[in-house]
Amino acid sequence: MVSFVKVIGLIMMVGAAAFAVFYILWFFGLTSLDPQLAVKMPVLAIVLGLCFIAGWMGYVMATAPSRLEGRAREGSR
Repeated sequence: MVSFVKVIGLIMMVGAAAFAVFYILWFFGLTSLDPQLAVKMPVLAIVLGLCFIAGWMGYVMATAPSRLEGRAREGSR
């Protein structure tokens, strides 16, 4: 019997190859979609991803206890 994980992996592999072909056609203007969006959308996704990572790091730094607070808690045990 074929495992569920292998089926999902096969679907992901075929989907990635199909999207790569579609993206190449889109990038070179061989589809009815605007080729400029083929560049703008991934750049937007990368910038938003970096902003999310920077915001998450800032949140972790702002809400993490300081080293002195952490040591004081360990000493009180």
